[in-house]
Amino acid sequence: MPDPTPILDQTVSVSFDPTANPQFTFDKPSVEMTKAGKVILVQTPASAPWTFRNAVVKDDVLQEFSSVVQGNGNSLQISDAFRDQQKQSYSYDVTVELDGTTYTSPDPEIVNDPGSSVDD
Repeated sequence: MPDPTPILDQTVSVSFDPTANPQFTFDKPSVEMTKAGKVILVQTPASAPWTFRNAVVKDDVLQEFSSVVQGNGNSLQISDAFRDQQKQSYSYDVTVELDGTTYTSPDPEIVNDPGSSVDD
């Protein structure tokens, strides 16, 4: 039976290696939100030499997303004000820095679903 608990915050582990293909790995390439909350990106491993710089949510016409780097660049929080009235998917880019060079991820996504309260 589904858990009716609203999904508030989601944690996503992010690994990055500039010589790998793909360079970025997200343990949850898609996260579902059912209420306002945060998507918390965490550097994996914690001792990695790169840091988060920022995240940009694409097509944010309702201006419901903002991001802030935490913990000396070891984590990044994307706040979701959840203004959607129907299910909507948003791609976002994450930028990290390694040795003074920035790298931008491909498009993981945030799915805002006001009609759902179950984490699949």
